[in-house]
Amino acid sequence: MNIRTVILDDDSSSVTAASTALSVYPEIEIIGCFSHSKELFDFLEGHTAHLLFLDIELDGEMGFSIAQRLMQNNADLMIVFLTGHSSYAIDGYNFHPIDFLTKPINTIKLERTINEVRKRMKQQNGQRSAKLMFRLQHGYKIIDVRDICYIERLDRKNYLHTASETLCIAGYTMAELEEMLTEHGFFLCHQSFLIVRFLVAATLQA
Repeated sequence: MNIRTVILDDDSSSVTAASTALSVYPEIEIIGCFSHSKELFDFLEGHTAHLLFLDIELDGEMGFSIAQRLMQNNADLMIVFLTGHSSYAIDGYNFHPIDFLTKPINTIKLERTINEVRKRMKQQNGQRSAKLMFRLQHGYKIIDVRDICYIERLDRKNYLHTASETLCIAGYTMAELEEMLTEHGFFLCHQSFLIVRFLVAATLQA
């Protein structure tokens, strides 16, 4: 299982150091190194990546703003923040990163990080691929369960959220939706939220 990895850091020496540190892991396949966010976004339009090592302090742009943009269209991309200041970690947890690594990278901490990446890859690959038909207010829509971020009940209506859209689904109770999606890793964490189980575990461990 190759873990397709990209690095975004405007310090060439840091890129070299990160690449060297990662070279000891045979499953890590570095498919791109970039110094500007536009280069990264252009690359991701035509390539699939599993893991991003992202510098928090870039010239003229913060890594957190890049992470926020990535979450909109690349929700499955795992992020490891690189930073020279550990104080940034508190703000960064909003993006559920795999880890924060202080530069220069400590090899023992990197080992822990890669183990977490391996675990999450297995969890993602274990999520069953299936397409389900949902009733909407007007008609039906077939949705791949892997595209579902969560389902929310609000003002007596159910809203299905994916990374790209929000759909109002009609005629279901939350219990019925949970029964439909349980085998795909979802559960009712609250009377108004149906979410995927492995994301909860990842958040608690972050």
